[in-house]
Amino acid sequence: TICGYTIGAETGFIYIRGEYPKAYKFLSEAVKDAERNNYLGKNVLRSTFSFKINLYRGAGAYVCGEETALLDSLEGKKGQSRVKPPFPTFAGYKDKPTVLNN
Repeated sequence: TICGYTIGAETGFIYIRGEYPKAYKFLSEAVKDAERNNYLGKNVLRSTFSFKINLYRGAGAYVCGEETALLDSLEGKKGQSRVKPPFPTFAGYKDKPTVLNN
């Protein structure tokens, strides 16, 4: 939420490799808890800022640890590295500026 607010984003993604079902379950519960407590969702902490997080479970490809392969996987493509430039900060997810913390 803090990163989203800082850069003016409305949506964030958390990508979890398929080999980690427990992590997915724990994060899913944490996101629901944050929504219940108004740290995520519409009008965060009664402000005009809204931010949601989408959890995405990957197919488990090791290559998706590389940022451009991860972006391809999020977009529903086969996760494989892209040639850079452009860098994700300029043309990342769906060709929009993207912040990645991997």
